[in-house]
Amino acid sequence: MTVTDFYPIFYAKDIETETKRFTEDFGFAVKHRPKIEYLDYVVLENKNKRRIDLVCSHFPADSFEEGYLGMRVNIDDYDEGVSYFEAQGYAIFGTAHETESSITALMTKGDGSYLVIFHHKK
Repeated sequence: MTVTDFYPIFYAKDIETETKRFTEDFGFAVKHRPKIEYLDYVVLENKNKRRIDLVCSHFPADSFEEGYLGMRVNIDDYDEGVSYFEAQGYAIFGTAHETESSITALMTKGDGSYLVIFHHKK
């Protein structure tokens, strides 16, 4: 497994306000908005190609706190990535989300840390 990118994710209760803040105040642009069930998700990128993700959940049982959520890890092999992070003490939270072009899963560890693993299908 190769990690192709690694960057922070912030949880926002009002994702449109936070998107506006990052674009207008900090110079980021919206790179894309992946369609993920129960989530509003925004990938932001600045002129130096640095990225930040913003996420807001609409799943009734979620109780995330606003602010830093965890790290996004883009991986070239989904199954190897899941196995690797499981060996590090992470477990998939809920179920993975698969589309024609990607597989995404939220993983959590007993210490409360989160990873979003993201595999772009080729």
